[in-house]
Amino acid sequence: MLAVERAAYLTIDDGPADDFLDKVDYLNAKGIRAIWFCLGEALERFAEEAMHAIKTGHVIGNRSYDNADFSAMSLADVRLQLERSDRIIDKLYADAETARPSKVFRYPYVQDETDGAHFTAIQHLLEGLGYRQPSFENIRAVEPSGASLGQGIHVSCTQDTFDLGADGMLGAANYGNEIIQIHDWISLDPFKALVDKLIAKGVAFKLPKETDLPIQLV
Repeated sequence: MLAVERAAYLTIDDGPADDFLDKVDYLNAKGIRAIWFCLGEALERFAEEAMHAIKTGHVIGNRSYDNADFSAMSLADVRLQLERSDRIIDKLYADAETARPSKVFRYPYVQDETDGAHFTAIQHLLEGLGYRQPSFENIRAVEPSGASLGQGIHVSCTQDTFDLGADGMLGAANYGNEIIQIHDWISLDPFKALVDKLIAKGVAFKLPKETDLPIQLV
């Protein structure tokens, strides 16, 4: 019986940070492309760096404008946060002369969301704004934590790199592919060490098929 290849989808939150460009180039050198769930206010400060990431095949997703706690906000204010970042991301893709492949979102402070109706309303809002769940393939089933109140359009993860030391993380017994979460506020050297440890686990990094676009720069 042929072995099934396991893949990891790399997702990185809360950037761009000061060393964002160095991290992008480090991943590029390893042949890895990621989905970066970015803050709109940081994208305004690091627009050139974000366009470089886009041109080299990375995906820019929405993490809100200023890392707002959506669980404590009205739907109207959530919409303002999403649309403000959306306009910034759209301009970055336009300036990079690249079609935005899809609109993806990771909920900030999802662990604080306890109102199921509020969470569901935000999912409907995201859908109306054109957001979709990426086509992640064969994702490993995880026990629900209750934090996210369900999957919806919000992109969750199956492994956080804080768990890399845990017994069995990405081990052979964990059948299925992984959505891995790193935070961009981690400084460059620990970031490299985390990526190297993931590579040593022997998984193949990939992007969802609809976001895997031709690379403009190498």
